Amino acid sequence: MLIERAVINAGPLVALSLIGRLDLLEAVFSEFWIPEVVFQEVVVAGVGRPGSLSLAESRWRTHVRSAPEPDPLLVVELDPGEASVITLARHLSPCMAIIDEKRGRRIARHVYGLPLKGTAGLLVEAQRRGLIEDVRTLLLDLKAAGYFLSDAVIERACAATRQI
Repeated sequence: MLIERAVINAGPLVALSLIGRLDLLEAVFSEFWIPEVVFQEVVVAGVGRPGSLSLAESRWRTHVRSAPEPDPLLVVELDPGEASVITLARHLSPCMAIIDEKRGRRIARHVYGLPLKGTAGLLVEAQRRGLIEDVRTLLLDLKAAGYFLSDAVIERACAATRQI
């Protein structure tokens, strides 16, 4: 069962924006948060890049939240966005972290024991809930738009939808 509260990192926000599906966050989670640092990374520092314009809409601003000060380990090992996602998810426990980067995922899962999904896992959950029809098409669209997804991730996501 999916935890109904999540904190989302920049990569998945940009990915969902690229395929025009930021709406899936509201459909899958009863509560989701974008750390202030992540919002600034995508909207302010990322002006003109994918995700910036979509996320700048006022409806998304209501989901922005400050994260507590991260553990020193996180500051040393991860970028500020990933560190804030993990810190805020721990603070809001039970809460899922939505992170695509391998290092951030490993630390979130193995050091902090957080439940975790990436963009592909979020899309699989959306298909399970009948919110999208074909996860493969969306993942291939993301890849075509320049978002890095390995073929193995795409195949695992497709295999997971066949288990529905």
